[in-house]
Amino acid sequence: METKKLKLALSDLESKTELLTLEKRDLQNQTEDLRMNMTKLENQTQQLTAEKMFFKNQTMEMTVNITILQNQTEDLRTNMTKLENQTQQLTAEKMFFKNQTKEMTVNMTILQNQNEQLRNNSDKLKRTQAAILKHPNLAIFCPDGVCQKCPKNWIESEESCYFFYNLDSYKAWNDSREFCQNMKSDLVVISSHEEQKFIYDTIVFYLDKWHGYWIGLQKVNNIWTWVDDSQDNLG
Repeated sequence: METKKLKLALSDLESKTELLTLEKRDLQNQTEDLRMNMTKLENQTQQLTAEKMFFKNQTMEMTVNITILQNQTEDLRTNMTKLENQTQQLTAEKMFFKNQTKEMTVNMTILQNQNEQLRNNSDKLKRTQAAILKHPNLAIFCPDGVCQKCPKNWIESEESCYFFYNLDSYKAWNDSREFCQNMKSDLVVISSHEEQKFIYDTIVFYLDKWHGYWIGLQKVNNIWTWVDDSQDNLG
């Protein structure tokens, strides 16, 4: 009876031992799986740590780059403000020089007109000088700045100017001379046959008693004398 109990107890122990062996094997397998998983987790942790460090470094680098970009942006903003101010200043200077150019153009036109006027005056003076040098005994008349050898409506011959005035009736000799003197002249003095011929060819003949011309010849002490006090030598 006792032996049977022992056998049963032994069988029970063997069963338990076998069960425990199986559980032990299962636990060993689980332990191995856990160890492998732990190794994987450690590797993943290391990888994540490395990635964390990488991203941390990247973040720091990006932070530095952002700071640099912010500084560059601020510099660009400052430069843009300077350029805007320079542009405004250049625009103002451009307007100033444009107005100056316009004013100088107007002044240049005025100066050109003045130079042209001076050139014209110089030409007139040169012509006057040439006329004076060519005819030293001939009066020069310059009405309105235009010089000519004789007054308007007078006739030039040699170095003298002649004015033939036609009236409806005669003036007396004295009245005619006074008329001439009022014109800063005198009755004609004929000093050569050439001058006599010029006058003869030029005058208009009036054949009646009411028309004709006086000359500057008068009788002084029974001697025919010209108004310049020279005696008549033409005969």
